[in-house]
Formats: sequence, C-alpha cells, structure tokens
Amino acid sequence: MNVLTQQATSIVDPTPGTTADTKVAVIELHNLGPVKLFDTAGLDESLGLGFKKHERAMALLEEIDIAVLVIDPIQALQSQQLHVEDKVATTCRRLGRPLVLVCNVQATQTDSVASGSTLEQALTYCKSVLTAPSSTPTLVTNLVQQTPLQELVDVLHKALPTPENKVELLPFVGGTAPVLLHIPLDNESPSGRLLRPQEMALEYLLRLRVPVGVVRVDLKLARSNNSAIAQRERDRFFGFFNNLGGDQGVQLVLTDSQAIDIMHAWLPHDVPLTTFSVMMINQTSGGNLPLFQQGATALDGLQSGDKILIAEACNHDRIAEDIGTVQIPQKLNHHCPGVQIEHCLGREFPGPDELRSFKLAIHCGGCMISKQQASARVARLAEAGIPVTNYGMALAWFQGADALKRVLAPWVPDTRGTR
Repeated sequence: MNVLTQQATSIVDPTPGTTADTKVAVIELHNLGPVKLFDTAGLDESLGLGFKKHERAMALLEEIDIAVLVIDPIQALQSQQLHVEDKVATTCRRLGRPLVLVCNVQATQTDSVASGSTLEQALTYCKSVLTAPSSTPTLVTNLVQQTPLQELVDVLHKALPTPENKVELLPFVGGTAPVLLHIPLDNESPSGRLLRPQEMALEYLLRLRVPVGVVRVDLKLARSNNSAIAQRERDRFFGFFNNLGGDQGVQLVLTDSQAIDIMHAWLPHDVPLTTFSVMMINQTSGGNLPLFQQGATALDGLQSGDKILIAEACNHDRIAEDIGTVQIPQKLNHHCPGVQIEHCLGREFPGPDELRSFKLAIHCGGCMISKQQASARVARLAEAGIPVTNYGMALAWFQGADALKRVLAPWVPDTRGTR
C-alpha cells in the first residue's frame, strides 16, 4: 500500500497483527487510471479476532478487480504452511479475479535459505499454490528498503482485466425529444441534493444534449380519496407534461419506483415509462436485466411462511414511508399474508448457506455499490439457487403484469417503438 501511494498510508511494523482492519486509499496510477486500494489485515491469524480479520479480508476478494498476494517466501518455505495462500488463490479462481504474486524478500536474506534450500526453491514452493504459475504476474522485490513503484505498477498492469463493454445508463434515449424526470421528493429525500440515480440520469441526458424536464408530484395528494384533491395534482402534472409536448413529444418518463402506480395510471400507454431503480440495476449488474425480470416471476408463487430477503445496499436513517422497510413489506403482506420478511441493509450480505432458506430476494437499484459488489451478490444468490428481482420491478409487479411489462419495455429492443 505504501509503495503504491508513496506515503505512509498504512501503519507498517514487523509485529504480527499490526493491521487490524482494512485500510482504503484512492490514487491515480499511470497505465491503470483511478485505483481504489484495499490493504487488508494479515490472513494467518486463526483464532478470535484474527478469524474475524481473515473473514473480512476474504470477503473483499468479491469487490476487487485484481488481488495482490504478498508472501515472504523464506518464511513460507521454513514454516511449510501455504494453506492461507492456497485459499486466496482458489477463491480468486472461483470468482474469476486475476491474481498477482509479490514475493517480499528481505535484504538480509541470501540465496542460501535453510536446510540447504535456495531462494529459487522458496519461490517455486510459493508458486505451487497457483493454478498457472507461468502466466501469473509475479514480482520478487524488497518492499521495505526499496521503492519499486514502477515495477509494481507494471506487474499490476499485466493482470489488468480486459475492459468490458460499457453499459449505458439509458441506451435507448437520444435526439431532441425531451425526457421527463419525475422526482417525488418525499420525507425520505435528503435536503440540499438529489439522490444519486437522479443526479446520474440528469448528467447523462445533459451530456447527450437531450432536453430534460423535472417535475414533482405530491404522492399523498395524488392518492387522496378526495377526487378534487387528486384531480388538482393530476392537472398540475399534465400542465407541465403537455408543455413538453405531451404524449407526442416526450420520449421517456423516468420515475421513482414508489410512484409507478400513479405514473402508470396517469400516462397514456404509448408513452415509454421506466424507473430509476430499473435503470440502476441494469447498469450495476452489467446489463443483466433478464435475471431480475425472471426473478420477478417468483412473486407469483409466494406462499404463507415463505422467507423473503429485502436487500438495500446503502445506509441512511429510515423514516416515514421507506420503500424497503415499509412500502414493499406492506405490499408483500397484502399480496401473500404470512410471508416472513428479513432485511439486509448496507455493505453486509449473507453467504450462500444463509441464503438457501429464502424463497426470493428483492434488491434495491444498487446505486451505492460497485459493479464488483453487485456481481458478487448475484453470484452468491445463484450459488444458493435463490431468484432475485429488484425494487422497481417488484413495485411494478404489484400494479399488475401490464405495469411490469411497461417499465421493462424500453430496455427490450423488439418491444419498444421509436419516438
């Protein structure tokens, strides 16, 4: 970590257990670009707190693009212990993460190691954990007394994954017809800023030079049992909608998923409509929207007693009519009384063994986690055999098959028209 950042980012000491938790740094490296570095605690403490450090470090392998395994080859050969290194290599292979081997050789160590062995034999011993030793980028250096920054960057560059095709945020929009963003701004909305998906959509559309209209409907007023109150809110919305060109001019309405009942009922059926949540899960999953669409079919077969996991990747204080902890549970219990609902909030996510007891997982848009974290969660669910859908799709499904089909239609080339 300190070689790469060229400063004392991490506390370093020969004493085992010095690094108690993961240290994170962000840096720009030539040939690599912006890089987020994780320096984990050592992996060879086996009991008590050491076990917790080990588990946390291993979990990080799901979140990275390249794993750098640092080994003291002399110590490894003398101890005849490579079980931890073998576990790292095996996990990286299972997750499809490239591995770099850095052999940290102290200056006092010579070609003569111990018991007649040589440094070259020690290096060979360390490489025995690798599936493909000859093709695994390896660096033999002294990280303490030298500063081999360029050598380290070069070996990392060799392991750099092949760039994936970029998943566009809204690949079906363009031209000069406006897009309408419906942002309710309820009690859950933070003051002073928009939510990340709203900001991302706005910035994306502006870069495309697509005209953007932004409107707020008060959902409580729109759902009022008093027809005069509800109609007044509807008229306010359509006054703005029609100024943008109405159903013949607006190319897309992008709404908060909790407002899909209002937007689906109000908007003419030929107006394309989708949600911020569907937009985000499509991007964070690398375009794997069909997986979440298929998962929505599991809602049809729910029975009393089934366990459902509601997973939200961000942390915030949840008040009022929170989508994940209030709205979706209410709708699930109304649809199928007796279902058991559990929540997973923030960075933590259950492993495959824990997930197997669930009938279905409903995940948020994933706007606050990386694509690596999102893919790791999908992989855990797949390993457990648990279908997964998304907030936006679930809330549309509760409104009926037509609503779900409608929010997905813009993403499916053969079902969307041109405007």
